[in-house]
Amino acid sequence: MSKTTNLASTDRTPEVIATFPVSTTQQRCWFLDQVNPGNPALNVAVRWEIQGKFQTATIEQAFRKVIDRHEILRTCFVEEDGEPVQKVVDAVDFRLSTVDILNSAEDHEARIEAIAHENAEKPFDLTKPGLIRGTVVRFAKDRAILLIVAHQSCFDGFSIRVLGNEIGKIAQAIDEGTEPDVPDLPLQYGDFAMWQKEFHACGVLEEEGAYWKQQLEGAPYFEVEPDFPRPASRKTSADMAHLTLPPSFGEKLEAMAKKFEVSTFVFGCAVFSATLHRYTNRPEVLFGTQIAGRNDVDLEALIGVFINNLVLRFNTDPGTKFSDLLQQSKLVVQNALSNQNLPFNKLVEMINPVRDASRTPLISVNLNLQRSFMKDMEYGTFKLLSAPSHSPGAVYDLNLGVVGRPGGWRFSMEYNTSLFSAETAMEILRLYTTTFEFVLDNPDAFLSDIPITQEHADKRDKEHKFIDRVRGLLESSDLVREAVVTAGSGGTYAYVIPDPTSFYPLEALPQSLLDYLMGELPPEDMPAGVSVLADFPRDGNGAVVQARLPKPRPVAVTQAQPTARAHDPKVEADLRVIWQDILKVDEISAHSGFFALGGHSLLAVRMLARVRDQFDVSLGIAAVYEYPTLTELASVIAGRLGGGVQEEENWRILPLEKSGTGVPLIAINNAATALAICEGFEQKRPSTCVRLFDGTRGIDQSERTFEEIAEEYAKVVREAQPSGPYMLFGICVHGNVALETARILHAQGEEIACVVVKDVWEPHFIENMFKSRKLTRADRVHTLKRKFKRYRDGNMSFAAFLGSYRLVRMTGILQIAQAVGLIDRVKRSDLEAEQERFVDYLTLARDRYKPEMLDFPVLHVVTEDVPDVPGFRPSIGWDHYVTKGKLKNVEVPEVLVHRGLKIGTDQVAKELESFLDGK
Repeated sequence: MSKTTNLASTDRTPEVIATFPVSTTQQRCWFLDQVNPGNPALNVAVRWEIQGKFQTATIEQAFRKVIDRHEILRTCFVEEDGEPVQKVVDAVDFRLSTVDILNSAEDHEARIEAIAHENAEKPFDLTKPGLIRGTVVRFAKDRAILLIVAHQSCFDGFSIRVLGNEIGKIAQAIDEGTEPDVPDLPLQYGDFAMWQKEFHACGVLEEEGAYWKQQLEGAPYFEVEPDFPRPASRKTSADMAHLTLPPSFGEKLEAMAKKFEVSTFVFGCAVFSATLHRYTNRPEVLFGTQIAGRNDVDLEALIGVFINNLVLRFNTDPGTKFSDLLQQSKLVVQNALSNQNLPFNKLVEMINPVRDASRTPLISVNLNLQRSFMKDMEYGTFKLLSAPSHSPGAVYDLNLGVVGRPGGWRFSMEYNTSLFSAETAMEILRLYTTTFEFVLDNPDAFLSDIPITQEHADKRDKEHKFIDRVRGLLESSDLVREAVVTAGSGGTYAYVIPDPTSFYPLEALPQSLLDYLMGELPPEDMPAGVSVLADFPRDGNGAVVQARLPKPRPVAVTQAQPTARAHDPKVEADLRVIWQDILKVDEISAHSGFFALGGHSLLAVRMLARVRDQFDVSLGIAAVYEYPTLTELASVIAGRLGGGVQEEENWRILPLEKSGTGVPLIAINNAATALAICEGFEQKRPSTCVRLFDGTRGIDQSERTFEEIAEEYAKVVREAQPSGPYMLFGICVHGNVALETARILHAQGEEIACVVVKDVWEPHFIENMFKSRKLTRADRVHTLKRKFKRYRDGNMSFAAFLGSYRLVRMTGILQIAQAVGLIDRVKRSDLEAEQERFVDYLTLARDRYKPEMLDFPVLHVVTEDVPDVPGFRPSIGWDHYVTKGKLKNVEVPEVLVHRGLKIGTDQVAKELESFLDGK
């Protein structure tokens, strides 16, 4: 058995002695912690081996003196006026844990590994000072492992060297009764943060910003295609694959780097870009790296986080010689280092890439190549030796670390386990080492000569043949003069030059070509989109340079439509004016989608009413889903001109998907989310949305019980689907409606296959929650964080963010803003006013209603909108109302459909199909 103890120190309440702004890197750490509190990927894990004669109490005392020297290790982070600041306290209560496995029968190596992982994954609370902890694991009389975990907001790789050197010197001095040989610190980390803030405020980064904007203009998002479906939001689970090369490798690398007058880091970057090119066959490779950021000698003695992320971009044409790629790498790295001061978060703001909760911005793959931070040193009676550690969590999809140690070079591929298998990580790692060894012997070889496995070569050959086939199909069309097809992690994408003799409208050409390919290719092989170009970028020999092609702009591939649709420029122009007025958007291209521009069902109703008045053409709302772009809908309208207003279909029933097999899905009110979920089913399934109200007509909002409202929905459900089995879907209060509607149908003898709901609170759970101050406060704090995140991500307007709080509305500020035209109206959400009132109507009736027992299967999807604290999860009260064994709660981080963005809907679809299958 192992024995764990803590070395106690005196408990006291710390006093704040200084307040500083946060540095840009700390701000990024704070933001990431706000998004995912306790994110283990922000923990820095370090391991040292201690050999010789030492006392654990002396090591602990040395830690305390180091903490006394460095204010950053006595720092916490708090929010003031919506911004983080760092506060330094006079002292922290540091305790060094000890674990004695000396006499344990356990496998020492396995036990140390388990302790290391457990310690590294424990979260830090950034509001509490002292974001560092240590554990000594003694496994022999004269040997132990020292495990250190620090939060990245106060610690980086260079800090490892500073900390190790000071711990060793101070511990030696304590043993010898002398003063430690550690000089006074010229400044503290807070001084650096203040200087950085003033430095950035001077506008000195404008020139660097211009460089990065030019360098990354039109850059694709480079990623390695994962083995597993990418989850809706990033997971941080990580593992590592390792390989070790002997010291002779390092000697050969340094000799070759010297020959070509480059650093070993530049050489490693060239090899990594060549490796990624060979693995992905991409003509352009981008990956990230980190620089120490200690550009002043006074910063070298400090513990703190100074690192900054750089994005390196390489042209990896297969006909390039490695020696030429090496010179390109030299130039890329030199320019990046010359412009290293622009903070990464500012770079992201400036480039403004499409935000994706499942991906890190700009960097998916990362590389670090360096000598070990911690040198093996002897301090009196003991030695501190650098030992390989692990990463508590994945920051990137793939993160390659190459570390030169006295005993050899260690290659470690950290991989996100939610995306990649261990086999893939090892395959890429082996390809990197193979490439390294190959180019060291053959520096003038072409990139296409770098050896890859036969299995990977066969996969690439299959991809080439497929690309050639798609290109051939496109060039066989009379509408196309030349085509290029590219392959990436987002699938294939096509670029075409139109035939100059054709009079076919250019704006309709992409969809026409996609319709043509649909008849020739299976759905899974369809390109993500088609772009029409006047010409392709070419080199001096006239060959197409794929790296300079515009960034793909994927569009939804629709089913082939009847050719009877006519294109009428005037109709399209008039429809564009209607859209601009309805959507409050100035610029609308021909292939813009109504819902991607922020439209929703109520706005669609208003838009179609304007269409009816102006064109004398009546369309059901289903037409907007079936023909979502401006050009498509205008063509439908043009094809029906002169036909007069026809009798409208039942507006309460909105077909979403008419074809398919299996139990149909019927959504209560939320058509967009239901439609997105249906797109995630493995096989098509009929789906419908039912409504009682669309903003201009429907149920009058006189006082009714919740049961009476649900009875009205049950009647509409029966109109849409006369008999069961039924599967209903609803979100929030509409989920309450779905459950009660299903209960009514079940009581009438109908079969209920399933009810799937998202974040639905049982009414009496809400009532009981308000009786608990602790739960009420937890809900309010959590709701504020979620609203702030939605506003920050662009999924909630600022007016709605402020208006959702009664105290803000009571101040009159919003009313003034409305009066001067800053906002269109005072609102509590981004729903239209009529929708907002109807939701209030449903909610008021729901809060007065007590559910009856539900004897049918219920799938409850709970997202991060629900506080993850005791008392809320897992069912938000429904476990008391659903017959035992028929309720399944599943957690999906986020389910969102907004302005063309779809998050989590595919995961809900898979969970629903699994639930229906009884799994």
